[in-house]
Amino acid sequence: MLGNINPDGKQNEVLALPAKGHIVVLGTAGSGKTTMALLRAIGLSNLPSSPNVLVVTFNGALVQYMEKITNHRLSNITIENFHKFARGYLNSRGKMPSYNGILSPKLKKDYIEQALSIVKDKNPSESTLQRPCATFFDEITFIQNFGFANLEDYLSAERIGRASVNIRRENRKWFYEVFEVYKQLRADKGYMYDWDDLAFYTYHELLDDTNQRRYDHIIVDEGQDFSPMMIKALTSAVNSNGSFSFFGDVAQQIYGSRLSWRDSGINIRDNKVWRFDRNYRNPSNISSFAKDITDSEYWDSKEDMVSPAEYVADGPKPVLVEFLSKEHETTWLLSQIKELVHTSSNVIICRNRVTIDSLRLALSRNGINANIIDKDHAGFANVKGVYLSTFHAAKGLEFENVFVPFICEGIYPDPEVLENTIDEKGVLANELKLLYVAATRSKYGLFMSFHEQLSRLFPVDSSNYQEINGEDLL
Repeated sequence: MLGNINPDGKQNEVLALPAKGHIVVLGTAGSGKTTMALLRAIGLSNLPSSPNVLVVTFNGALVQYMEKITNHRLSNITIENFHKFARGYLNSRGKMPSYNGILSPKLKKDYIEQALSIVKDKNPSESTLQRPCATFFDEITFIQNFGFANLEDYLSAERIGRASVNIRRENRKWFYEVFEVYKQLRADKGYMYDWDDLAFYTYHELLDDTNQRRYDHIIVDEGQDFSPMMIKALTSAVNSNGSFSFFGDVAQQIYGSRLSWRDSGINIRDNKVWRFDRNYRNPSNISSFAKDITDSEYWDSKEDMVSPAEYVADGPKPVLVEFLSKEHETTWLLSQIKELVHTSSNVIICRNRVTIDSLRLALSRNGINANIIDKDHAGFANVKGVYLSTFHAAKGLEFENVFVPFICEGIYPDPEVLENTIDEKGVLANELKLLYVAATRSKYGLFMSFHEQLSRLFPVDSSNYQEINGEDLL
């Protein structure tokens, strides 16, 4: 089995589901989705036919974490993120250039700007083309995520999740023309793909591939972060007599508007959607505080969200500590880490990498070695020490104590993201989900702090946290 984890009754029912067809498992934070995904993978891999099993998640840190908590390696289980899977498959088909051939997000933006300029020059009187480049970038990404293969499909489609960006149906053609010019510009420079349409080309390559599939069973963890095209590609990569299992939590959907699994071609037929509302990780006070985050006016509610109804553990209330300055806040944070570093696992979750690098240097000057969580390094609750992580990289991980510093207006929500968006409401909703993800990483203590002005996103009306004047602690 997986470490010392023993699944309970309802979890066992999911693990015992037939090894054929599609299943969907939705759960609240801490409900054991990653554990169930791995246990299902192990169970399937042990079938008499020794089938090949692929476990896919979104970020590299979670891949590394999953590999660590599996206390034995099976030759017929592969764990990787989607983009590694897609690149490997396209390479096996001779469709991945040796120099990579995938356009970076920055170059994608540059080429879309060039494409927009070209289409503008040809149509100087068209008002639609006067809209910001960011609008075209976001809409083109939406087109790629849904895999609209031609203008007709795009014109006839409902723009799910795009209500905040008003584009009249008769004006969509201009967005699609910019998209076509963009693809030509990048192709001229030798780029076959960008990171957002890699799934589209993988899917269509699979449709043309009549060979036996490599994987008999595919399991997706943190599936809420996958685009519809990613899910379609993965369901197409399974042998016809195999299974596809989707584990997700829409409350933790932090990589933009990845939309619903219902839009991704998953076919559950007569199978019910399994919902897990028992929280095994977070103490009741933290779960209650996380629920208050989801009650915020900024929260974007989803029909498939599962709220915790049962808690396994008790623990202290989360705390919010106020300071007069960033220097005082940092001094307090370092003192707390010094006390805990040798007795528990601790993570400091920050909004950006600049803050992480600054804190790592400060910790080092105080004799504390901190590991940065990235695709090569993950952390979890049974390893004592201190980790530094962005909100995104901490996804799916767990620690005994979680510190979330600098929850200040001007830092969180990220001012650069707000400045460059065309959808402020959507950005605030996504930023709030980052706080939800951070809070639900904790197995015991949750320590949040700020200086000067508290972020507008913090749920100040919650009764499930304790506010402390940090100046009295120095």
